[in-house]
Amino acid sequence: MRRGPKSRSGGDPAEVKVDARSERWREHRKKVRSEIVDAAFRAIDRLGPEVSLREIAEEAGTAKPKIYRHFTDKSDLFQAIGERMRDMLWAGIFPVINLATDPAGEVVRRSVEQYVYLVDEHPNVCRFLVQGFAEQSESTMRALNEGREITLAIAEMFKNELRDMDLDREAIELAAYTTFGSATSATDWWLGTDPTSPRRMERAKFIEYLTTIMLGLIHGTTALLGIRIDPDQPIGKAVPRLHG
Repeated sequence: MRRGPKSRSGGDPAEVKVDARSERWREHRKKVRSEIVDAAFRAIDRLGPEVSLREIAEEAGTAKPKIYRHFTDKSDLFQAIGERMRDMLWAGIFPVINLATDPAGEVVRRSVEQYVYLVDEHPNVCRFLVQGFAEQSESTMRALNEGREITLAIAEMFKNELRDMDLDREAIELAAYTTFGSATSATDWWLGTDPTSPRRMERAKFIEYLTTIMLGLIHGTTALLGIRIDPDQPIGKAVPRLHG
């Protein structure tokens, strides 16, 4: 019996076509989702944190029903906005730090600096991520968790540099959550609740103060862990044991 042509991978040609269509559809959905998140950023930046889904749809040049074809609900869109902000922060931090060679204090300062730059560029998006859509307290927490994950990831990077030490993971996580909470509260204070409010402090001064606060939290936590960080040394060389 004569057999039909096989694909190069040996699969059925019909299955290959279906897989190709599915992949194109996935890529299309990914592209449209990204475009809607871009539009959400523009709408929030322009209109403020009280933006509606209808206004986001108008900015995207589409209708609300189309948004729901690419996001399951408001919380899904909200989380995507939080993830975009997270990725933008990572993109700013990673090129300017080197944990192996940079002094520990400089790593903290540069990370704070990139965070403040991003907040200053998108203040209304930051306010939005704290407030959420109306009646969206659950999605607010999900977006805030993206920020916590960044802080925990940075803490994990520090921990990896100190992998020869048996450190208390719970203490490190507590410090990371406390650091995130302090940064969030400080950001709320700096921006003010009204989108028209001027910054409460000149940006360079805010970066300096917030860096000092973050270093204070780190020093306090590392003291509980029995180590002392020399901020002028790379993290791998900066932590002689205090005891034990």
